[in-house]
Amino acid sequence: MTEVPEHLLKRASEARARMTGEAPAGEAGAAPAAAPSTAPVPAAAASTPAIPEPPAPPAPVAPYVQAALRRKTIPVWVIPVLLFLPIWAIYYVGYLENPPAEPTGLAYEGGEVYAAQCAGCHGAGGGGGSGRQLNGGEVLLTFPSLEAGASYDGLAGMIHWIANGTQGTVDAGMLNYGDPDRPGGARVPGSFGGQMAAFGGNLNAEELLAVVYHERSTFGDAGDEAGAAELALLDELVHLTEEEGVTSFADASLEEIQSWVDMARAQLGEGGNEMAAG
Repeated sequence: MTEVPEHLLKRASEARARMTGEAPAGEAGAAPAAAPSTAPVPAAAASTPAIPEPPAPPAPVAPYVQAALRRKTIPVWVIPVLLFLPIWAIYYVGYLENPPAEPTGLAYEGGEVYAAQCAGCHGAGGGGGSGRQLNGGEVLLTFPSLEAGASYDGLAGMIHWIANGTQGTVDAGMLNYGDPDRPGGARVPGSFGGQMAAFGGNLNAEELLAVVYHERSTFGDAGDEAGAAELALLDELVHLTEEEGVTSFADASLEEIQSWVDMARAQLGEGGNEMAAG
């Protein structure tokens, strides 16, 4: 058997010592190699849960947005008002574009003249005062509508009385005015209170005819048919006086006025005669 040299054994021993951690064999005082640890290796620490990142701060709100958020909401009662506004706007625009027509016509004009010239004596409602009562049919008792075969035309007589008044009637030699067969007796000029003023100089022909119509239709208790007949006749009389150049009834005699009324009736035709006869 071959003997291994000493120095090779020593190298092998040192190499083994380096691998195992033991002292090389043959070295005095060498510490024995530490025994491998049998203690259990602790388990790896449990993984720590991830902490969520805090949310980003909100973006700053603009001042006008803050003001809008602080503003009070619309009250409930405003809703019907807002719904009504378009209707009101349509009505308002329509009213501006089509204003109501001014009242016109003989009937309207007569009411205006009566309020300004006659109501002070005869009362706003025709109840009388310093002048005689007109309402309750009194005016038609004194100046009745023309009837077939009647000898007195109340329309012509009333125009003459208003145009000439008490003094003009007396100056004309007339002992009474109105229907001489009036219930309660004929009216005598100056027999009641103050004097009846003559309005023929203050009112033109149309204004005087208008107030005649107003008094007869408003205070005469005439029905619709009779009122329509009176208005038609007086309207025709207005046109006739304009054509004839009659601007006023001042100082006109009863005969002259009667002739104009007869002409107006004739121009209305037979139908007008029948209506006026009511």
